[in-house]
Amino acid sequence: MTEPTDPSASIEPTAPTLEPLLRIVLRTADPVQLGDTPVGAESVAPVVGGVLSGPGVEAVVRAVGAERAHVRADGSTTYSTDLLADVESDDPGAVMRLTLNSVRFGSAEVVEALDRGEDVESALYYFRGTLTVSTSIRTLAYLNRAVIVTSGSRQGTQSVVDAFLVT
Repeated sequence: MTEPTDPSASIEPTAPTLEPLLRIVLRTADPVQLGDTPVGAESVAPVVGGVLSGPGVEAVVRAVGAERAHVRADGSTTYSTDLLADVESDDPGAVMRLTLNSVRFGSAEVVEALDRGEDVESALYYFRGTLTVSTSIRTLAYLNRAVIVTSGSRQGTQSVVDAFLVT
């Protein structure tokens, strides 16, 4: 009988790295407050536009979609944002669907200032998430299966999100 081998002795995972992918500048209308729901205080803000830019990608965010926010019992806010963006491309119907899922938290004072629309140094709060892309654009098709993480900042109804490809 042979001894089982330790698979960790010969198989080493590759450590991931982050490659800058694109920047999303997103504008929303003022949120509609839905009040306390089973998932926390909820609001929905219509997307009114924005831009995407990065190596090989230039796009305009359509004024469709919405940003849903839930303030949780621990004071953090989760966001789920659906976007459509028209990409400058030779492909007919060059559109990307993007879904951002993120969480934001900080001290009570920082969160209150953000909620008032004040300019707050992004190092004072945590605003991270993931981005999922769906597109038929040939040159960007690899994004359909990519893991993408994000780091964001916010002022009023405008968010800036930097997206990084996990390689």
